[in-house]
Amino acid sequence: MAIILSALYSTMSISQTLYPTSLMDSLKDSDQDGVIDARDLCANTPVGVDVDNTGCPLTKLEYYRFNFDVQFDTASYKLKEGAYAELDDLALFLQQKPITNLLIEGHTDNTGTPRINLLLSKQRAIAVSSALTSNFGINKNRIKTFGYGQERPVASNDTEQGKRLNRRVSGDIVVPFRTPDGLNQNASQKLQVPHKLTLSFGRNKYSIKASYRSELEAINKILQDHPDTLVIVEGYTDSTGSKAYNQRLSLERANMVAHVIRSFYPIDADRIKTIGYGQDFPIASNQTQEGRIMNRRVDTTIVQRFKASQEVVIPKWTIWSVDQLDKE
Repeated sequence: MAIILSALYSTMSISQTLYPTSLMDSLKDSDQDGVIDARDLCANTPVGVDVDNTGCPLTKLEYYRFNFDVQFDTASYKLKEGAYAELDDLALFLQQKPITNLLIEGHTDNTGTPRINLLLSKQRAIAVSSALTSNFGINKNRIKTFGYGQERPVASNDTEQGKRLNRRVSGDIVVPFRTPDGLNQNASQKLQVPHKLTLSFGRNKYSIKASYRSELEAINKILQDHPDTLVIVEGYTDSTGSKAYNQRLSLERANMVAHVIRSFYPIDADRIKTIGYGQDFPIASNQTQEGRIMNRRVDTTIVQRFKASQEVVIPKWTIWSVDQLDKE
């Protein structure tokens, strides 16, 4: 019996010396997240949170864009009763995030003329904007509305189902863009925070002056370098001519600026938001020549899609293995 006990004791002693205390300490995982303390850059991770190979919670950037699933009737922009309930979550989000603004886009199918559809799409966007301001108390200055008519379908207009999908309202939740550290100053030196550029135009003209090309190229460069950015292009006129003519001219000016921005390097159309206000919103008196010159303009503003960190749900995985230890 003594011999057997002695043998067992010897075996236990030998087994205890196979892994020194220093090695065991180096493999300790205090917060039990699957990453040893020696490699864990985020101590005390909550139990159950998935982590990366440094022991920090896995996150991704989530950009906020909404698609308002409201079913407009053909040639109609009236919101149905059930539409207001669908706006609850969006309105609550805007109330909780007062730094955000909303860009609302209206769209149509191809029934009717392009001109009528352009107006109808704008009215649909305005209908949603009005519901947010009147029913939910969202400040109207936080919302811009755009109409694109039948130009940006998401489905084929050859079927009734496709047409239904194209009669829609969608948009982006954005915040002002700020130049991050390290941005090439050559690309943005003429765009001061909040990155707003004003271009002037001759009477009844929508062609771009050559002197503006460097600024527009700088906007293109920022859009290239920062995929989460958008540019808002807003056209205006003086009061010369009819309101209908001025509305069309202001949009032509905005669209021309958008075309020049995209000419330097291809930018997705949905990242350039164009709108024409006609003779509305003058910044100077139209009773003087100087005032009319100031009112014939296009304003461009760079904004950034609102984003937030969210956890990524993926299976945990082991950071180290016996084979890795043998190699080290």
